[in-house]
This record gives sequence, C-alpha cells and structure tokens, in this order.
Amino acid sequence: MATQPLRSGPAHCPIWQMDFNAVPLRDEQNRRVWELLVCDPTGQFRQAQYCSNQEVNSTWVARQLRSYLEAAPQPPSAIRVFRARMSSILQRACDAVGIPMLPSRRVYTLKAWMRERAERVYPQETQFTYSPEPPVDPDPPDPIRLPDKLQGERWAFVTLRAEDLREADAWPMEFGELFPVAWDTLTPDPFAPAVRSTLIPGLVIASQRALPMAAWMSGMEPAYLSVADGRLLFEAGLNDCYLFAQLRDEKLRTEAEVFAQRQQQAQGIHFLAIQTDFKAQSFAGFWLMQHPL
Repeated sequence: MATQPLRSGPAHCPIWQMDFNAVPLRDEQNRRVWELLVCDPTGQFRQAQYCSNQEVNSTWVARQLRSYLEAAPQPPSAIRVFRARMSSILQRACDAVGIPMLPSRRVYTLKAWMRERAERVYPQETQFTYSPEPPVDPDPPDPIRLPDKLQGERWAFVTLRAEDLREADAWPMEFGELFPVAWDTLTPDPFAPAVRSTLIPGLVIASQRALPMAAWMSGMEPAYLSVADGRLLFEAGLNDCYLFAQLRDEKLRTEAEVFAQRQQQAQGIHFLAIQTDFKAQSFAGFWLMQHPL
C-alpha cells in the first residue's frame, strides 16, 4: 500500500509550525519582549502571543499551546520548530501537550509570516518600544558527505511550469510534501521568454532504489538546495548540510548557475524529485522547497 504524502490542506492532518524568540520590542523596564508564533501550513490558522522576559519557559509555552489546540479546527499531527537553541524549551512544551516536535527548516509559511510581522507589526506597536537590532547570520555548517542511501545512479537539473505545479497535489507520489505558493506573484522566467508560465527549477534523482531512497529522504526533512563555490548542496533538518555534487564540468556549472538564478527569480521556490527513471510518470518522492535567499 502506498504511503500517503504529506500535503497542505484542510483534508489532511496538518503539521503546525512554531517559533518562540525575542522580537525587536522592549517593555517599560527596557527588557526584551518575546513572542510565540504558531501557524498551520496554509497560514489560515495563526496564533501570536507576546511573552514577558520573566515568563520564558516551557510551562508558559505549553499553556498557550493548550489554548491553541482548543481553538484550532483540527489538531496537528506534529509541530515543526527551526530554532535549535530553543528546541529544549519547545520540546518540553510539546511533550506536555502530547504533540510530537519535529526539528525542521520546512517552516516556509511561518517564515513568511515572520517577515510580515517584522515589516508591518513591530514598527507600529504602541504597547512597547520598537528596538531593532542588526541581524546576526550564523556561520553556515561545513557540508558533509551525502549518505550512500541517497546516492542515485543519475540526476539532472530540470524545470516545471508553475501552472503545472498548481496541480501537484493530485500527482501520484509515494513520499513527499507540498506547501501553499502564491503562484500568481511569480515573475516570468527571463531564460525562457517564449514560455508564458514561470518555470520553476528542480532536481530529479533517478534510481532503481527510488522508493527506499524517497522513504529515507522523507525522514530527513528536506529544506532546500543551494549552489555555492562550485558545489551543489542539500540542506535538511535543523542545520544539516550535505554535499550533493562537485560541479567540475563546465556545462554542469552553467546549468547550476541557471538553476540558482531561476531560484532567485521564483522567490526561492524549487523542487526535488526522486523517480525510477527520467521518463517515469509517477514519483517515488517529490518535495516542494524554498530557498531562504
């Protein structure tokens, strides 16, 4: 029996996305204000709550989660968190309410909401003092070797039309996950002016071990693909970075550069697919992803 892929939508049990962190606000004692954000993959269910610096603990988070569970149209199957330094507090809170915590960077809806709040909400907040600090980008981890279980016989850069990806929820696939995309906001592909629909870049892995490979990949929480320093990197989990390929061939390097430029043009949207061969009409695995740019 085929394993149903994880999909965003009301007919499927959602995986919530959560963050708990200090925001650029200060209270009347000049102490940093914290905020708990929780949303479902569609962004239709959103909950935000400020927290005083003195209440930053798992008990407070668990109390908020219980109220969110009561307000939600349906409970989540798990809750994704992406901030490693807060994982212990959030793990205890999730344990307290009986919902599994999933360390993952597949929190695209949450990240978009966070950007929206940073631009539109915090600067207008009258209850607190707006006090932004320069962002600190962590050093990227050194890539490690891709596990043998994910080594396909062949792979290739490909593209799919955005209008076709709109229908991806109906495609036959054994493992994978999609997320909502505002396809109409994407600009036309500069590398294919004759194609009216935006072309979304992707990577297809072909292997006779496609099904077990896709099952293994599913447990890794695929985050995004990136091209850097003549290498194709695969990011997964909270902070795992794998070397997918060294781009030694000039033709391959050119294809990788176009892939990265198309990523940029498509707001970071791209995909990873696993098939038995490049002509297969179904997917062992298919993941829609978004590079943070």
